[in-house]
Amino acid sequence: MINQNKYVITSLDLNLFFLRIMKEHSFFLEMGFTQRDINMAAQARRFRSEFEKLLDEATQLANGNVSQQAIASRQFVTQYTADAEKLTSFYTGIPFNTNLTQREMMLSSGNALSPDIVYRVDSLNRRAYRMTSALADFKTNLLQNVLSCNAFTANYPLLIEHILREANLYMEMLNNLVNQSGITETNDLIDMEVFWNRQMAEHAKFIAGLLDPTEETLIDTARDFGKEFDKLTEEARQSTMRTIDEDTSTSDSIAAMERLRAFKAAGTEGLLECKIKSIIIPLLADHVLREANHYLCILGECYP
Repeated sequence: MINQNKYVITSLDLNLFFLRIMKEHSFFLEMGFTQRDINMAAQARRFRSEFEKLLDEATQLANGNVSQQAIASRQFVTQYTADAEKLTSFYTGIPFNTNLTQREMMLSSGNALSPDIVYRVDSLNRRAYRMTSALADFKTNLLQNVLSCNAFTANYPLLIEHILREANLYMEMLNNLVNQSGITETNDLIDMEVFWNRQMAEHAKFIAGLLDPTEETLIDTARDFGKEFDKLTEEARQSTMRTIDEDTSTSDSIAAMERLRAFKAAGTEGLLECKIKSIIIPLLADHVLREANHYLCILGECYP
């Protein structure tokens, strides 16, 4: 059982990170459909709209009710998020609520519990779970159709599986919170290392596959990160079986993550400044940078 203060702050930290992630997953899916599947694109667009509403609500509840660590980590928004949204909107013609992004950038930490906030946060958790579950079903059906050659999307099948994994993790954490068990009992640090090292390996592989073939140095660097994080994933798995010391696994993950975060930050800057040739949408670059910041915070390195 966790106390009310911790329940509120932990819930809002979690939702501010993952609701934006789910909103952007919906956008990436929406952008990947062909003209034949405009109904699927419209469904993804509705998900994007619903997650934005939930994120707006979470932001309203969060001011004075989030942790300083989470704010400082830049896992909610980075210094690049607003510009990435503006440039992505320019490229796609799809508007983004940059006012919401600016409000998130101005959040303050604290513990200003109002009489009804526990109820409101609990309601938010439950609605976020239901919406994420619906999006997870959408991702699952899409993946099955792509793998059976019944649908085409510009998104890699592995990317769909990747974002489905994140939705399932978010739901598991929300479920633990609503059941008052916190978010770490079934997800201790080493289990999170297994999960996020795998995600980071795939980020690197996606980046390598979306860069222009002429960007050979960046491609080689991304591929090297992919291989390194594959090894770290296996190292973390062995640590869960106690064949490798947990502290060694964690320190290795932190060191690699610091370098990968710097690579992602430089890549985001390069895309915003039109210095990198690729088919990477700017918001995707900022998206994976925020996930790196989130993971480093889990590892105890919250400050970029």
